[in-house]
Amino acid sequence: MSLVGADQPFGVSRKLSYQMVAEQYTGRVLYVTFRTGADLSRWLPPPLELAEPHEAFLKIYELRRRPVGGQPLPPGFCQYNEACITVMAAPPGGIARHYNLFMWVTHDWAMYKARAALGWPKKIANIALTCTYPPDDRDEAAGRFDVDVDRYGYALIRVRAQLDRDTPAAQGRPFNGFYTVRHIPAPVGGGEDLRELLVIEPRDGWFRNAVWGSATVEFGDAPDEELGLLGPAEVTSCVLRETGWTLPAWPARRLMTLGPLATDLGSDKPS
Repeated sequence: MSLVGADQPFGVSRKLSYQMVAEQYTGRVLYVTFRTGADLSRWLPPPLELAEPHEAFLKIYELRRRPVGGQPLPPGFCQYNEACITVMAAPPGGIARHYNLFMWVTHDWAMYKARAALGWPKKIANIALTCTYPPDDRDEAAGRFDVDVDRYGYALIRVRAQLDRDTPAAQGRPFNGFYTVRHIPAPVGGGEDLRELLVIEPRDGWFRNAVWGSATVEFGDAPDEELGLLGPAEVTSCVLRETGWTLPAWPARRLMTLGPLATDLGSDKPS
C-alpha cells in the first residue's frame, strides 16, 4: 500500500498527517494594540515594510475548528488557544495585511500545516485565559480578562484587561489577510535556499459583540524567545470580540520569490 499524507509523518492512512482541507474556525479573540520603543521592522523580512514601526497588536484566541461540511473532531483535537504578536505590513506599493511576528498555540496539531505549508512561525506554549466578573453583573462580556502565556516555565506575555460595555469603541485594525514567508530548501546538487512571500486569505470572516476596555501588557524572555525587547509597552486599545472565519484548503498564493536566504539575513551554513 502506498504511504498517504500531505506531509510527514506519513502513514498508511490519513490519520498520521495533516490534510489540506477547508476548515471553519469560531471562538473569541482579545485584541490589544500597543506601542513600543522597539523598532519592530527589525523582526520583519524584506521586502515587507511597516507604516507604524513602533505599533503592534496582540491577538489572543480561544478557538474551535471543524472541517467544512464534515463532522467535528473530539474536543482535545478541535479546541485550542492561540496567541499572536502581529503588525500591519506591506511590500512597496502593496496592500497592508497582518504579518504575525510571533505565534504560540496550545496543541501540536494546530502547528503542522501552519508551519510546513504556510510558513507561520507557530510554537507550543501554555496559554491561560482567566475571566472574572463582578458579583452583581451576569454579563459574560464584562469584567476582568487576564492572559498568561508561558513557554516551558518562562513567562512570555502577561495581559490584565478590564472590559466594560460603556467603554467607547476605538479604531480597530483592518484585516486583509496575511503575509507569510516560507523557506524552500535548495535542490539536491547545489544552489541556494530560497524564500517565498505568500499571501494567505481566509474567507467569510466576521466579528460581533465587541466589548472595549483598558489593559496592561508585560513581556518576558525565554532561551528561545526575545520578547523582553518589546517592553515596556503602552496599550492604546483593547477589545474582546466573538469571531469566525473559514480557511480554504489551499489558502496561500505566492506573491514573489525573495531570493537566496544569505542575501539579506545572513547564513549559518558552513563555508
